Amino acid sequence: MLYFKHKIMLVAVSLCVLITYLLFSMFVPLGQTERDATASVNKPSTVEANQNALISFDTVASNWHWQKEAVNTEQVLLTQQYAAKYPFTPQSVFDALYAVKLDANGNVILDHDALVSLDETLERIHNRLDEESVAVLVDLIYRSLPGQAGMQLGELVENYYYYLESKAVFSRINEDLLVEREMDPLMSIEQDQGLYAELQALREAHLGSDVTAELFRVSDANAQYMFESMKLEADLNLTSQEREQKRKDIQAQHIAQSVNVLNWPARYPVFLSAKQAITSSAIDNQEKVKQVNALLSQHFTPEELTRIDYLKLNEI
Repeated sequence: MLYFKHKIMLVAVSLCVLITYLLFSMFVPLGQTERDATASVNKPSTVEANQNALISFDTVASNWHWQKEAVNTEQVLLTQQYAAKYPFTPQSVFDALYAVKLDANGNVILDHDALVSLDETLERIHNRLDEESVAVLVDLIYRSLPGQAGMQLGELVENYYYYLESKAVFSRINEDLLVEREMDPLMSIEQDQGLYAELQALREAHLGSDVTAELFRVSDANAQYMFESMKLEADLNLTSQEREQKRKDIQAQHIAQSVNVLNWPARYPVFLSAKQAITSSAIDNQEKVKQVNALLSQHFTPEELTRIDYLKLNEI
């Protein structure tokens, strides 16, 4: 069954590959509630101001002092010293963290991309680190990335290391619950959902609830989508019509939460509302398409539009 095929993934931090595949193969355009059609596509909004802020993102790459300096004998020696003592070097740390975004005030942006960078930094080496080497790693980040961004990123890396350590213990304790069990499928899925909730609580204990909510928004939405889809498959008491409606509801909820675009849960419904005003207005379809495309450009940057192209939000 699909349920048991995915069983071993329940404690994974990210389910993006699986869910992206499912989304591409199962996506159905969403229905939208009727709204007043008096809104104009060209009406100024806070979304346009937000877009301007998005375009001006900085990254760790352009603020990393070690990377900016010219290569010299001293730096080569320093890299060799790191490589001899630790499972990381200044270059490997930069390569893992360079894409982390910074906002206009120089604060680290906590999103799915930051989570990917944390995993790149620590996932493969955390079992070769200890308190001393973690302190060296954090100090390297402090010295390489000055100001509050370095302090925030260093603290985040340190906390994430201790989370990974606790997660490894959590997985060992619960590994016997991740094998196939002879029980009602719905009950088994709900039990695994409970395990995932425990993992979420573990994250919050190490990272804090606010940080966790932002870092793991996409991962948690993907996990929720998987659980709900598995429960839908296991529920044999639904009619075909009920099953199809439930499937659409699950997809709609997933799209509303899971897209890897900054502040997506707040921005997406604003776009949908404005789009509904256009599609229900008394203009021809050609003009509707033109206005919806203009609306997309107002709400999302070109890079974001590339990311969400598969959603086909420009369709009328």
